[in-house]
Amino acid sequence: MAKKDKNELKEIKEVNKEENLKDKDFRIKNFKDEIDKYIKERVKEQTKDGINIKEYKEQIDKYAKERVEVETSSQTVKTLKKQLSSKKCASGIKSFIILCLLACIGYGVYYLYKDGYFDEKKNGTKCNCQETKYDVKKDDDNKGETDPKKEETKKEDLTKKYSYLLDNIIFDLNSNYTRDYYNGNLTNEIKEYLAYKLIDKEDIMSDDDSSYFELSDLETAYTTLFNEKLNPTSFKYNNAAYSYLESKEMFVASSKPNPEKIITREIINVEKTDDDEIVITTVEGYVDGDKLYNILTNKKITSYKAGTSLSKYKNKLNVIKYTFTDEHLSKITK
Repeated sequence: MAKKDKNELKEIKEVNKEENLKDKDFRIKNFKDEIDKYIKERVKEQTKDGINIKEYKEQIDKYAKERVEVETSSQTVKTLKKQLSSKKCASGIKSFIILCLLACIGYGVYYLYKDGYFDEKKNGTKCNCQETKYDVKKDDDNKGETDPKKEETKKEDLTKKYSYLLDNIIFDLNSNYTRDYYNGNLTNEIKEYLAYKLIDKEDIMSDDDSSYFELSDLETAYTTLFNEKLNPTSFKYNNAAYSYLESKEMFVASSKPNPEKIITREIINVEKTDDDEIVITTVEGYVDGDKLYNILTNKKITSYKAGTSLSKYKNKLNVIKYTFTDEHLSKITK
């Protein structure tokens, strides 16, 4: 009987193993039906052999208990795994969003810096730095150090007072004298070129292929700029060659000039010399919409933002000094 019991137990274990392989998604709520079915099948088989089912009650109860515990543990583990996976996913999304926000903030700060937003003068804010005091010694041989605030105020006052001197100095990107001009060579032809810019357009007669104007018109404009008498000679204006006809006292060109491209300038310093000369330093470039170009190289300033002060790009543009004597242009220098 004991041997038979062992065989029966072995058979039960094999049946349990087959049941586990066939039904991986076993549900706890279905245990009762399966146990009942199992009992009926055992009862039917054992009844045929005359075996008492009560002898297997303890084994059946143990089997049912083990199955419930295994399935309960399996479901708990699956639930925990799902919760951990959800938390990891949520944490990853939050970290990604934070990194994106930090990147946007960093780019925004960099863009404002490149645009000059933090420049003290542009924002109109005062520096919170401690004021530096300068001790000025009252000595006949030592005039003391210069106060930067007073110097800045003096510069602003001089700019307001003498900036009008540049109003009549009009230069064109298409000029034939660009390189000489920005190298400080104020030749006779360049003087005539600058004077030509001030002639009233109604005094310049032109048709489809030619144009001309009177010597007297150029002389009047010339004396506005220069404190000297005009020495008339042929010159070029934007590739149109004006020949001076001495017998007719007029200038004649047989071709049309190129379109005007007036340069843009910004005053960066004004000073008055001991000889009462006014020296105005400017930074100059050619602005075309939202683009800025170096006049000599025609190179585009890629970092330029429309409306930004030219002085910010003075190292990449053209800087020139205009010296005025008695309100007349006397020389230009680099």
